[in-house]
Amino acid sequence: MKDEFLGLLDFVVERAAHYGATASEALFLSSDDLSVAVRKGEVEKVHRTRSRGIGLRVFNGRSQALISTGDLARESLDRLAREAVALARETAPDPFNGLPGTPGTPGADWKSFGILEDLTELSQDERIRLALEAERAAFGEDSRIRNSEGAEFQTTVSHRALVNSEGFSGTYGRSLYGVSCSVIAQDGDSMERDYWYEQSHTFKGLPHPEEVGRHAAKRALSRLHPKRPRTVTCPVLFDPETARSLVSHLVGALSGYALYRNATYLKGREGTDVASPLLTIREDPWLYGGFGSRPFDGEGISTAPKALVERGVLKTFLFDSYSGRKLGRPSTGNAVRSLGDVPQVGVSNILVASGESSKESLIKAVGTGLYVTELIGFGVNTVNGDYSRGAFGFWIENGEISGPVTELTIAGNLDSIYKGITGVGNDLKIRGSLASPSILVHEMRVGGA
Repeated sequence: MKDEFLGLLDFVVERAAHYGATASEALFLSSDDLSVAVRKGEVEKVHRTRSRGIGLRVFNGRSQALISTGDLARESLDRLAREAVALARETAPDPFNGLPGTPGTPGADWKSFGILEDLTELSQDERIRLALEAERAAFGEDSRIRNSEGAEFQTTVSHRALVNSEGFSGTYGRSLYGVSCSVIAQDGDSMERDYWYEQSHTFKGLPHPEEVGRHAAKRALSRLHPKRPRTVTCPVLFDPETARSLVSHLVGALSGYALYRNATYLKGREGTDVASPLLTIREDPWLYGGFGSRPFDGEGISTAPKALVERGVLKTFLFDSYSGRKLGRPSTGNAVRSLGDVPQVGVSNILVASGESSKESLIKAVGTGLYVTELIGFGVNTVNGDYSRGAFGFWIENGEISGPVTELTIAGNLDSIYKGITGVGNDLKIRGSLASPSILVHEMRVGGA
């Protein structure tokens, strides 16, 4: 398979040169997804999607065109190359367009990343059984689990290959297993929904579906009979799931595109304090079993681990070739690309360094305040740092959780939020490409009754 699609990419790059392209880049993507969904003990959906395609980016000097196809016959790829070159000749030039400019290498040995295995042979009945076990465990947790939005078991295997006219040729693949469950708890006139999911690159690494179902049920049960808190300024503790979202806004503000467009509140602040000394954020594209691990970026630049924020100090912005040229900076190996789009800035695995505090000690440190377990909506402006989002969570009184709270908002400014971090938990668990432990912020505005 590897030789097959690399051969196709070599062919289409050669044909682009034949038709007059001064440079070109060809990307191959394939994916095989299979999911089964059950609800209330019945199979609700069986879905399978297979896709393969090639995206070709060509240059006529500094003019660029991009075209993609799912037809991988060589005569079709020849036509694709001819049409792409013709389009590039009609496109206005941009002096910052172009390939990275130096021959790349595939980087670290991606086979050591633990992100691809031959999918475990599972029959359709077995997949359905696994989904049913998750839902059944949720219903069995408590009689107040009255309804279900379903449980799902999914497998995915994907491959990516990239070839360009500067001599780069590389490929990698990944496999993924996932199980999720969403249920509804009811007690009297109170009805609440919650969910849980787990995923792994290997079948053996996936927790038992019963664990997922029980955890989903416990989360739903804990939300019953919520109250609306009073409006107050107080400490706010983000659980690991919501802390991930909080950190994502800082990472998003590091894009080279936001920087040259003057659309980030962090402009001009490299080497300065942008957060509490308790906050360290790293990108690790080589993380074993990481959900974003990759040996090279979307332009063929080799990846490498790096610090984004070190003890509160901003270390670097993130660039692909285009945004880097705009600002006279080298690419940081952070290009991401799909078949139909030009490269943009993105990330691999983002990890917030663990602290020393347990969840219990952070709750005690809050005294009186809010423990956030769900964020709603998107009221975040990374241009000026304004932050306001709906939330659900638990009120803390005298260092102990007193009960669930709802119909509230939390607000502040990203700069003061990150600088106001007074605690980082020791509960880091990698469940996605961005992972964070619990984070305690000294003070935010909580809007309630």
